[in-house]
Amino acid sequence: MTRQVRAIGGPAAVVAGLHRWIDGHDAHVQAAVWLLLAHEVWPRRTDFVAACVNHSPDGGWWIDFRAARIAFDNGRFDTASSTELAVLDLAITLGTDRFRFRAMGPGNARAVATAVAHAVGADR
Repeated sequence: MTRQVRAIGGPAAVVAGLHRWIDGHDAHVQAAVWLLLAHEVWPRRTDFVAACVNHSPDGGWWIDFRAARIAFDNGRFDTASSTELAVLDLAITLGTDRFRFRAMGPGNARAVATAVAHAVGADR
């Protein structure tokens, strides 16, 4: 049984717990959590943690990406900046595997990665 709790130990506990959670997890979940951790905003926001970060009795932390989508779509995070919202939206999309990246062949996967790199100007 898991339960939603206030981040005991603060944001550092959430960040450390999420690092442990993604170890050995599916690539799309790893990518979603890496994005959130690299961005550094969302695991530290109490509204995000309350809405979709869970803590299990054994000490594990995990993100319920479906709950995150519901909270996002209902405007729960609307106080965030447009960039913060864009990062969260992408992370949720990755975490739920909305675009079925897990099932994509290597050619299509490279094309998607190239397109995203181009969109953000990383291919310059």
